[in-house]
Amino acid sequence: MLVRASAKPLRHCSRRGCRDSSRFVPVIFCALACADLVSCAVGPDYQPPESPLPAKFAAMSSLKGLGDHNANRALETTKWWRTLHDRELDSLVERAIGANPTLEIALDRLQQARAQEAVVISAALPAAEFAAGGGWGTGTDLSRGRVSQVLRSAENPAGVGQVVNLVGFDAAWEIDVFGKYRRAIEAAQYDVDAAIAARNVVLVALIADVTRAYLDLRALQMQLAVLRKNIEVAQKYLDFVQERFSRGITNELDVTLAQRELGQFQAQLAPLTAQIDAARYVVAILIGEFPENLGSELKKPGMLPVLPNRVRAGLPIDLLRRRPDIVEAERQLASATAQIGVATADLFPQVAVAAAAGRQTGVSPFIISSIWSVGPAFSAPLLDFGRLDAIVERADYRSRELFFAYKQTVLSAVRDVDTAADAYTAQQTRLKHLADALAAARRAVTLATERFDRGLTDSLNVIDAQRQQYLIEQEYVLAQQGAADQFVTLHKSLGAGWEDYQIFPPIRRPLPAVAAAFRSLLVNAP
Repeated sequence: MLVRASAKPLRHCSRRGCRDSSRFVPVIFCALACADLVSCAVGPDYQPPESPLPAKFAAMSSLKGLGDHNANRALETTKWWRTLHDRELDSLVERAIGANPTLEIALDRLQQARAQEAVVISAALPAAEFAAGGGWGTGTDLSRGRVSQVLRSAENPAGVGQVVNLVGFDAAWEIDVFGKYRRAIEAAQYDVDAAIAARNVVLVALIADVTRAYLDLRALQMQLAVLRKNIEVAQKYLDFVQERFSRGITNELDVTLAQRELGQFQAQLAPLTAQIDAARYVVAILIGEFPENLGSELKKPGMLPVLPNRVRAGLPIDLLRRRPDIVEAERQLASATAQIGVATADLFPQVAVAAAAGRQTGVSPFIISSIWSVGPAFSAPLLDFGRLDAIVERADYRSRELFFAYKQTVLSAVRDVDTAADAYTAQQTRLKHLADALAAARRAVTLATERFDRGLTDSLNVIDAQRQQYLIEQEYVLAQQGAADQFVTLHKSLGAGWEDYQIFPPIRRPLPAVAAAFRSLLVNAP
């Protein structure tokens, strides 16, 4: 239960009789002006939290050991996918940004926050309404319960036996003495900033997902090319062994082993083709299309683009400005801090000014007269059994929760960059060693085939050499795919890619209620 002490002296008059209130009008407005000048915003003023960060990333030392055959190509953070120089990828990313439903949802949430900001700002401004009410009956005031209290305060029953009708306008404005509305507007502005950052989180993830899906598709197509090449080699070897068997140069075991090798390769063809189709479907959904609408796009095999070797991730302090999830967490903390002020202001008195003007109809005798009233209103909470103070305490704990959430987000961001940088370095090193192994495997196949042709060894050595070459080729493609995935993960951990996509459609300017009602009728008219 909340007990309020209130005083609402409203001055009123009519044409028939007037209580001299003109002398109070200057006093009232002077008092309101002084109250506004000396008003303060209660609650804490927000200060961005200090985030002690390491001077550099732990993984940067390992990045210096990368190879240099692409040393002049360094990682970029703005439109980083363009460093791969793949026009198809560039097109897919732009189409995804323009049509992805998840990104559209994030944009709509941003627009909701911007509209809510307008709602909060409007609540701090004066409000006016039209009211009319009356009736027939035995009561002395038939407008009671049918019009607003502010308009009824202007009623003048003197000289009439019964008031049957009131028509007029009333307005009220709560003076923001203790900054409740200023803090609410501040919080709403922070909420808009947080919604922009949340939209950028989705954008960064979308760009990363499209790039990863496209690179995975190309990697699968490369695996298919390797498989088909090995099927062709195995088929030629089978034909060669069968010809030797028909001439009596070799035995049936060699033919059977060659058939087994070819069958194993052919068994992998259909599942790998299905994986390629599935990867195309993923790309289609990310760009907001049905897989059927892609047609032959992306069916033509392609190679994985060459990845940069040098990594310049910047300093950990750069993450505070660049990673949108950190910005979102910080803006949420700022909004929660402002909400403490909103809750605190409810502990203090509320001051408002209200006014009304209209016409009154009375009978006995029948009289139509003009009425008006204007004056301040004051209310203060006295007894609420700690409810308002508990609300302040809850708001304070909410800000503390978001402070630690912000701190955890920063810690996780630094860890993500270190992990991704180490993984990217490891994949590049793995590729270097696999390239040496692949060259050796190809040489081994050549030597084994030459010895088999001269009858110095049996077909088992040839088959084993071919199998090892295929396995290393397959592993090399998988390593290229792994490096590409880590390339994407590194840029996602850096929070890169959103900077050039910060133009948002404007929200419709809110109209006054009367104009909005007519607009709604016109829009919904058949």
